[in-house]
Amino acid sequence: MNARRPRFAAFAALGALVGASYAFRLPALLNARSTNSDAAVVGLQAMHLLRGEWSPFLWGSGYQTSADSVVAAVFFTVLGASPLALMLSSLTLQVIATLLVFATLRRRVTDSAALLLTMPMVVTTSCLHSYALYPPRQASLTLAVAAFWAIDRGARERHWLTLGGALATLAVSADPYPMLLVPLSALFALLVAWDGETMRLRLARVLSFGAGALLGLLPFVLLRSARGAKSGPMGLTTSMLAHHWDLLVRECLPWAIGLKVYHARNVMDYGPWDAPLAVRVVQIAGAASLAVVVVVALASAFAPRRRLAWPDARLGLVSGLVYPLAVGAFLVSVMVMDHFSMRYLAALALLTPFAALPAYRLFGGRRFALVFAPHLLATAIGGWVGYGTFVRGLVPEQAPELRDDLALEELLAARGIEVATADYWASYRLTLLWKERIVVVPTNAGEDRYRPYRDRFEAAKRFAYIHDRGRSREDVSVAERSLRASDRIVETLRTGSHVVFVAERAAPGDGSM
Repeated sequence: MNARRPRFAAFAALGALVGASYAFRLPALLNARSTNSDAAVVGLQAMHLLRGEWSPFLWGSGYQTSADSVVAAVFFTVLGASPLALMLSSLTLQVIATLLVFATLRRRVTDSAALLLTMPMVVTTSCLHSYALYPPRQASLTLAVAAFWAIDRGARERHWLTLGGALATLAVSADPYPMLLVPLSALFALLVAWDGETMRLRLARVLSFGAGALLGLLPFVLLRSARGAKSGPMGLTTSMLAHHWDLLVRECLPWAIGLKVYHARNVMDYGPWDAPLAVRVVQIAGAASLAVVVVVALASAFAPRRRLAWPDARLGLVSGLVYPLAVGAFLVSVMVMDHFSMRYLAALALLTPFAALPAYRLFGGRRFALVFAPHLLATAIGGWVGYGTFVRGLVPEQAPELRDDLALEELLAARGIEVATADYWASYRLTLLWKERIVVVPTNAGEDRYRPYRDRFEAAKRFAYIHDRGRSREDVSVAERSLRASDRIVETLRTGSHVVFVAERAAPGDGSM
């Protein structure tokens, strides 16, 4: 009987983690067809992968790989090609990462404690939602988390350090986003390796990690030398420090840690939520509890070993360092632009469970739970309210725009329309939703992700222009004037949030501009 209890507790904790991970994302799963075009491109490429059309890079990118598209293709094989299957492919990768974090912590603490410590991976704000629900970077993040899991096992067997090194750099090969975590992985491996009894053993462990890292980096090197490779919009700058600092402290960091909530008022129109006083108290308490956890993690190297074992201290220390490292990277990144840049702080949520371990050890289970609870509650509120129109109080609901999209497809199909154009954020999303029965290309050709779609659009005599009130950045009246100047509008349609102009291309030499 006693032998069965630990196993039952482990299965119960695992079941709770998996169930909560999917349940907390239920609003997005119910509205999977509202996915954005960046994610839809992954799904469209997955459909073409299943037809034998292979590319090492994500469509339209010379630096992001098709790793997430490959995973989506597996899900499409089982579930069929759909936005829901696409979202499940990304979310399942996030759940795998969550289980790896749980497995790492379970080596040190009880199942219930490991469950509590892992909860920041479950009740997350939009900081992590943006990847857990919408590819194309979740595969790389899962690989990065797997690297920490493997390195932690390297304290006993050296080959795990080799695997950890390979996973850390393979994550960067899949997508450059987890590059922030590579130095932390290397530091963690060095600290684990230094536990060897002799200098020879220590050096052998360091070399094992290095060999794995070089192996995992090989795809990155090969991809960078491949045809069509690009460096991507990466780089550092110190010319925007004041702007980035203001954005960090006023919007992005508070949003990422649950101190502030932005919610979707209309699909892509995110604005700050005016939280009730009671929620503001929880948010402030949550930020304070997180600060305590991070400070303890950063100071854990100096804690008495009789109270905090070195294996726990080093994991907490390395993970706590993600906070100053992520903030520093944010301040000098060329990618930071607006409040949506909070997604570049996703690494904070990934390593918070490990960073919280020293506080758990030093405070004890009950006191730690009291300290940590406000942070979990604040992020849960931030993540749930952040769904915006996908929730009503505690109840998920389906947005009415989905009916409009399907009604629009019927209207266009009835008129023999096979191609259309729309703002980028509406274009590929509709193409995926309609399973390419109608192909929609961006109005700005510079935002094309797949050239054959453009060729098909330009070859058609009749097409539609679609204006999506929730997604289109263009002024519909300006778009109409532009369309009339070059083509002949034969019909205007309206359905829900869409305004559609059906047009025929002007014949060459007919005098049209």
